[in-house]
Amino acid sequence: MTTLADRLAQRTLELVDIASESLHEAEIREHLRALVPPPFATVFEGDDAFFWARERRPDVPLLVLGGHYDTVPPQDNLPGRLQDGAVHGCGASDMKGGVAVALELVRDLATREPGPVDVGLLLFGREELPPAYNPLPALFDGCPFVREADLAVLLEPTDLSIQAGCVGNVTARITFHGVSGHSARPWLAENAAHAAVEGLARIATYERREALIDGLPFYEVISVTRIEGGVADNVVPDSVVATVNLRYPPDRTAEEAEELVRSLVPTDTTVEIVGNSLPGAVYVDVPLVRALRAAGSLSLEPKQAWTNVADFTARGIPAVNFGPGATRYAHRRDELVEVTSLERGYDALRAVVLGASD
Repeated sequence: MTTLADRLAQRTLELVDIASESLHEAEIREHLRALVPPPFATVFEGDDAFFWARERRPDVPLLVLGGHYDTVPPQDNLPGRLQDGAVHGCGASDMKGGVAVALELVRDLATREPGPVDVGLLLFGREELPPAYNPLPALFDGCPFVREADLAVLLEPTDLSIQAGCVGNVTARITFHGVSGHSARPWLAENAAHAAVEGLARIATYERREALIDGLPFYEVISVTRIEGGVADNVVPDSVVATVNLRYPPDRTAEEAEELVRSLVPTDTTVEIVGNSLPGAVYVDVPLVRALRAAGSLSLEPKQAWTNVADFTARGIPAVNFGPGATRYAHRRDELVEVTSLERGYDALRAVVLGASD
């Protein structure tokens, strides 16, 4: 491996080996904060979001590099290991490899004069949790600096493609009502489980809808992810609750997405919307996105998942997803990130912030 590749691999492995399941991020949070060098000064400190930058230069574009340091629960994949040209372990792809790339780039920039682009570093936790835990709204409320960004790059796993926008994410609980009774005399009861089987049919057969936005195909899909109900094997249940997850393209509003969920179930059910994260707007024709595409000869794709890109675009700040991790390895027991991908991701971002000829 090259010196850079070895440094990126070792940093990624170092971060993987610090367990950081969501809500248990204190150790990695403090470890990362200690690694951010001067002259990158702390601009914002929240309960789980931190932003560093050099002094802002007038008339110079600002690129924000963002990454989350929490992970899903480990699956017997800690500690990590470096093997066969890849870093293996919980969070390697999603997204400690991306955090390592951003961190090492900032550490390198600290040793030299600024290039043609100002750079800010955003690190945060609680990303793998429901919207109520999101620490970024407090960042935007308390940090005018970050709202000056010309582009935010979230280093989510994208297989080294630029993934624009993201789909919205609705989670709803659908309660089917009945009357309990003895399973030997079901005619004296009203079976909520049977009502659920029938009432979820339109969701089970819902065909994905394609929405083309700036030439990128986003898909609207809805799935039943949980079903709960019943108190005993010989009791007809009077209540069954199905959890439904809708992913909707950026061409729908939040209200339209919620109404779609309600339209797919019977009117005598109770629909509780427990979460609705807005989709991310698509930004492809902005100078820094064009520069990033050219720097790495990168393809452009839609993001068929929700990411914090939406936090930026909801406030009119251009943002894209771009990272070294592979989407196919995110959240898996055999999670890994290839060292060559770490190096290529670093090189593309470095070319943008320092100029392609540097």
